[in-house]
Amino acid sequence: MGGGLLGFQARLVPLKDYEFDDEGLLAQIDERTKIVFICNPNNPTGTYWSREKLCRFLDIVDTRQVVVLDEAYFEFVEAEDYPDGMSLIDEYPNLVIFRTFSKMYGLAGLRIGYLAAGLPMVDAIRRTCVVYSVNALAQEAALACVDDKDHILRTREMIREGKEFLKRELGRLKLPFVTGEGNYMMIKLPMSDTLAYRKLMTEGVMVRTMTGFRFPNHIRVTVSTMEAMEAFVQALSNLVG
Repeated sequence: MGGGLLGFQARLVPLKDYEFDDEGLLAQIDERTKIVFICNPNNPTGTYWSREKLCRFLDIVDTRQVVVLDEAYFEFVEAEDYPDGMSLIDEYPNLVIFRTFSKMYGLAGLRIGYLAAGLPMVDAIRRTCVVYSVNALAQEAALACVDDKDHILRTREMIREGKEFLKRELGRLKLPFVTGEGNYMMIKLPMSDTLAYRKLMTEGVMVRTMTGFRFPNHIRVTVSTMEAMEAFVQALSNLVG
């Protein structure tokens, strides 16, 4: 991609089997590479790197580059081999963790999240931070979320039920789908995703088009309450039936 305003160049590595390609990423790294970004679990495919795979990648990089691990959806993950990036910070000083209160806790409108890394790395990043970038109300809301110990368990149960329901209904409709960890599913449609978006909106159902994610003719649906999932399936049935 182009150099952009600050002269940086982004090198994009295609997914392999719907997940981040570790060998492809390593092949793109050279002496000029400064930062590597990995989304774990990935949005919108729900794939993830296991602890073994992530550590192998970090060992090969060997502190030469900063590795940013975007864990925006980590609270939804139930796989036993999923790595908690926070537990790896002491071992890998070049590792930076991104997390947010926008997904599991639904505070997207307050724009609050957090970064974690080793102290030297945090000190270097802090020099570039925008002062007062998070307001006091957002901070209070985030603290309240942290104190709600049962919210994650209740939400995970809701997501499990919603996914099972969608799998059955999408099978009935003969629509291919991709799902894994996370609170979303990606569905392939026999039509343009932008057309599907407009038609579903007329029935009060909003989805995310996936052409911008390089998955043309796919939509992503956020798994929510059973009432919302039933409304989505009904609208989808009217669309493709």
